[in-house]
Amino acid sequence: MHSRWLVVLVFVAVAVSPAGAAAGAWQRPVDGAVLRPFSVGPDRFAAGQHRGVDLAASQATRVRAACGGRVGFAGRVPRGGLTVSVRCGRLIATLQHLGAIVVRRGQDVRRGAPIGRAGRPSPRPHVHLGARVAATGAYVDPLGLLAGAPRAVPPPLPAARRRPPLRAPPVARPALRAPPVGRPALRVRPAPVVAPRDPRPRARELPEPTGTPPAPAARMPWLVWLGLALVGLGLPLGGLVHVRTRRRRTALAVARATS
Repeated sequence: MHSRWLVVLVFVAVAVSPAGAAAGAWQRPVDGAVLRPFSVGPDRFAAGQHRGVDLAASQATRVRAACGGRVGFAGRVPRGGLTVSVRCGRLIATLQHLGAIVVRRGQDVRRGAPIGRAGRPSPRPHVHLGARVAATGAYVDPLGLLAGAPRAVPPPLPAARRRPPLRAPPVARPALRAPPVGRPALRVRPAPVVAPRDPRPRARELPEPTGTPPAPAARMPWLVWLGLALVGLGLPLGGLVHVRTRRRRTALAVARATS
């Protein structure tokens, strides 16, 4: 008797609990593999935690409602992109990184109904599925709510290969053509050499006289100059001879008078 009541109490506790109430009632929003599992510690707001699971989904893949309920939010959130939240009893299912939304707030959706299409987040295209308790805000592992959900995580992405830098294609240069036979080749004349300009200022040039130049002075012949020289020399010599002659005459006169 006691064992039967114990079994009933355990069944009721499991059914009343959020996880038990929703277990088997959720379905996969997409059919992709699990890229990143659920990881939440004692502090659910600490850095480095993952409050949900990432399911692989190529861009524009149809995304279905994980559970039936009423849409509580449909819009864009920071770091989550387009997001849809559905109130499913005591739990809230959240789908993020959508590329398009086809439902609106306050709309009732059934499990498996289309709610949008997947986007293209990096490094792999995926859809984020989260589950939390509406009363307390505690996060629950969504894989425990999905019937037959695999927990295997695929290997990490390989390191991205560096692509070689793009190089511009070489420009084809026109080939040099020889001059046609029978025509003289063009000769290139060298450019004239221009002497550098003297920076020093030039002396001012006087204008040339426009009138008749004066006649040069007449030159006297050399014979005239010679005569003038002789006359000049003759004057003192003549005077000296005249003085000597007078002295002789005076001496003769005195000698005659005394004799």
